[in-house]
Amino acid sequence: MTSSSRLRTLLAAIVLVALVAIGVGAGYYFASASDNSSTVNWNPSNLKIRFSPQVGSGSLPASFTCSPSVSPVTLKASSSDPGIIAITVSPSSFSTCGSTPDSVAVTAACTPAALTSGTCAQEEATGTVVVCGPSPYTCLQNSLQVEVEAGER
Repeated sequence: MTSSSRLRTLLAAIVLVALVAIGVGAGYYFASASDNSSTVNWNPSNLKIRFSPQVGSGSLPASFTCSPSVSPVTLKASSSDPGIIAITVSPSSFSTCGSTPDSVAVTAACTPAALTSGTCAQEEATGTVVVCGPSPYTCLQNSLQVEVEAGER
């Protein structure tokens, strides 16, 4: 077998393996990203976190249930202005979400850069907390809405 025919055979094998890997990966993603029929119920359904820029952060409690149950779940928080206000949730994962409420603390905080530059004063932001499960690609219906006010009003 000549060197060029070995190279062609090797190249064909590499292309075949790559196509199979891409196909399996895409199939897994689309199966995991499919719509989930579980619904999250938040108590309360929205939060308004207020704090002074001198303090730098504020927290409020919330709880949630899932119907039907989902296992496991992770929580993801996002901010409309992440360079100035960060929103976090703790704890950020649970082994299961069902009819028994799971309690969390939602925290909004000025980022270190915003505190240093003074851009956090009088800042308003919005955010959400979503429950995802059983895979990180499958987030459930109904998110917790978060409003943030940093500054004296």
